Amino acid sequence: MELEDLKSDWQNATIVEKSEDDLQKMTRIKNHPTLKRIRTKLIIETICFVLFLVVYYDWFDGDKKPFYANAFLVIGLLFFIANDVAGYISITSRIEGSNLKTSVERYLAKIKRLSILSLICTFLYSISIVVFFTAVIHFTREKSFILLGISIILVQMMFWSHRIWTRWIKKLEQQIVDFDEIK
Repeated sequence: MELEDLKSDWQNATIVEKSEDDLQKMTRIKNHPTLKRIRTKLIIETICFVLFLVVYYDWFDGDKKPFYANAFLVIGLLFFIANDVAGYISITSRIEGSNLKTSVERYLAKIKRLSILSLICTFLYSISIVVFFTAVIHFTREKSFILLGISIILVQMMFWSHRIWTRWIKKLEQQIVDFDEIK
């Protein structure tokens, strides 16, 4: 398509007037597609974890495990769910500042705290699962290798989660640097 054709198509395009309500709906943060995916993931994870809490005692012989293993598992899972909900609320809450740079700086501080809390909760939850499932196992050589493999997978998951958080934080830090360069 030639530039002139594009210009003429642009000029001949019909203008659709948007009402104030339509514009408000379009700019609401809860309508953002990424946040919808995060909300859907949060809902599915929460339902699955709550179902796990309901059935773990019977299905995974919680009655044969020591009290500390059961308590650690439940507390770890509840912290994990609470952290996910708090993270979603934190991400969707409005950050206010006197200007855009201040808003991004406050958002960055909030995301840094959230990343640390998220990694800690994920680590504790991972440890609680390992403690629960290994509480009454008599370890043989094969079972020790299985535990080592699971531990390596959990460490890798923590590493990748940390990298995702770090990448997001670096992007926000770069935005702040870009604001300084504009001045």
